[in-house]
Amino acid sequence: MENTNTEKKTNSFWSILRIVLILILLGVIIYEGVMIYFDQKEYSVATSEYDNIADQYVIVKDDNSELFEKIDEESEETYPRLDINFEALKGINSDFIGWLYFPAISTINYPVVKEQSIDQYLHKTFEGTPNKAGCIFMDVDSDADFCGLSDFLFGHNMRNGSMFGSLKTIYKNKDKDILAENPYVYIYTEDKIYKYKVFSYYATTVGSYSYTEVKNESEYEDFVNYVKNCSMKEISGNIDFSEHPSLLTLSTCSGQSGSGNRFVVHTVKVASFDRQ
Repeated sequence: MENTNTEKKTNSFWSILRIVLILILLGVIIYEGVMIYFDQKEYSVATSEYDNIADQYVIVKDDNSELFEKIDEESEETYPRLDINFEALKGINSDFIGWLYFPAISTINYPVVKEQSIDQYLHKTFEGTPNKAGCIFMDVDSDADFCGLSDFLFGHNMRNGSMFGSLKTIYKNKDKDILAENPYVYIYTEDKIYKYKVFSYYATTVGSYSYTEVKNESEYEDFVNYVKNCSMKEISGNIDFSEHPSLLTLSTCSGQSGSGNRFVVHTVKVASFDRQ
């Protein structure tokens, strides 16, 4: 009789433990589901904001489709015609310094701000809304006129592909080299349009030499050699670095959040145009 009671107590214990574990597991699943829901909702808010900004303040000229057919690796004298309302955008955000457009990854089509303090726009949208998507921003040390030896733009690696979340398609799209047809990135400022060409991309970490501040021509040459050697793939086409043209690096997170891993795309200015 005593053994039977002991067995019942043991079975009861394991039954209760099983129920507790199931409840804990359900709680974790529900919590994760709720967090995913709110994350997606927040992503949607940011996406809507940036879509509305592009729709209201940026007009794509009709001649772009014909223009893109002419773009190749030897042609530096063309650029997409975007009519941007700079006055309105500066009215929304006084830190606005230009518009970024990356035709090979058409989702990268955003206003750019210059942060006045470190991480100012890490979790704040262009319109000032608190949001994990943040904003595409230039760091404190870079040149707001996009004429520094080496300037940096930062954006989050969003799960829905927004902001710089689609940069990874450069190396993850194994069926197509998206840079082969169009390796150019464009910056539109109030006075100029700058055309950049991608010449290196790779994974790195926070604080690596990839983020060094280039202060003189000697450091420039060392930096260019370093990032070219780091590239996942050798980019075709000759680029003349002898005159030290401005560099622009696009940087985003890579891998798990908080891991310190980064993905960078280095570009070099190959042409500039006066805004008409």
